[in-house]
Amino acid sequence: MRKSSSLLLLILLSSRFASAQEQAQPAVQPPDKPAKAAQQMSKTSDFMRLSQSEAGEPKSLDTAVAVYSDAANGVQVDLIAAVHIADAAYYQQLNQLFDQYDVLLYELVAPEGTVVAPGGGGRSANPISMMQDGMKNFLRLQSQLEKIDYNKPHFVRADMTPEQMAHKMQERGESVLTLVLSTVLESLRQQNLATGNEAAQGDAVTNDPLENPLSLVELLSNPQKAKIMLAKQFSSAGALDQAMGGSLNQLLVVDRNAEALRGLKKQIDMGRRKIGIFYGAAHLPDLEQHLLQDFGLTRQETRWLKAWDLTASESRQADEPLPLLLQLLRELE
Repeated sequence: MRKSSSLLLLILLSSRFASAQEQAQPAVQPPDKPAKAAQQMSKTSDFMRLSQSEAGEPKSLDTAVAVYSDAANGVQVDLIAAVHIADAAYYQQLNQLFDQYDVLLYELVAPEGTVVAPGGGGRSANPISMMQDGMKNFLRLQSQLEKIDYNKPHFVRADMTPEQMAHKMQERGESVLTLVLSTVLESLRQQNLATGNEAAQGDAVTNDPLENPLSLVELLSNPQKAKIMLAKQFSSAGALDQAMGGSLNQLLVVDRNAEALRGLKKQIDMGRRKIGIFYGAAHLPDLEQHLLQDFGLTRQETRWLKAWDLTASESRQADEPLPLLLQLLRELE
């Protein structure tokens, strides 16, 4: 991964961790189903793609709705990949889709009984949450918490509480600082590997500015270019998986997925037959593995929703400074 894009990926990952107030935990007890043969683990990029025109120009960043079912008992589980900042039209599609399910399990690290206020509530004073809000405004996108209607009766939170996350971190001797540092180090390690591979293969330097290292000033002065670069990184094989790092992946993905799977089993036991699981794309490869191996489901089809429109013709300048983002980028350089 290029340095500039790696840093922006880390910004979004750190923002996601903070906004949630945000190795393996033992798996949930699965239903009484025979285990299927092991399959190759999917990647986050299998649930997120970059659509291009015939000329190779980026058109959109798309997220997957992957359908799994078991004909024997009529259970259907859809994994719905979430992008936490996206176009307003994307969230309109999701709100319509969610009405089709008996129950919709969603991610939100919050105390038990938390109700998401319509419109996502007020602005957070958390510095990294403010930085995430800055990224949303910078890219001219909308916030998931502001646009998704979480107050429907069939919506069920299936995630950890802040206390549970803190306990897991304490058990492993982790802190927010050690998680951020381990993620930065993992990103640098992957960057060094990529640089070494390019040097070994004698890759020529391309004239495409999106493929060359971009200065942070250039990225921050051209939101459309930054948006396209991030879309390419999100959809590239293993980009988010590698940027996350082992410790952060354990806490933000594996541990939380265990709670989602407990919630899924509970809903199936209650007789629900059409269930949606709305979680970030980075969660879905692990969730898919459990659906196939533990719940005996089979992947049937994949539909795609357009999350980011990348076809804007103008190259506008940033409307406002992002002091927190700039400060963190300087510290990480």
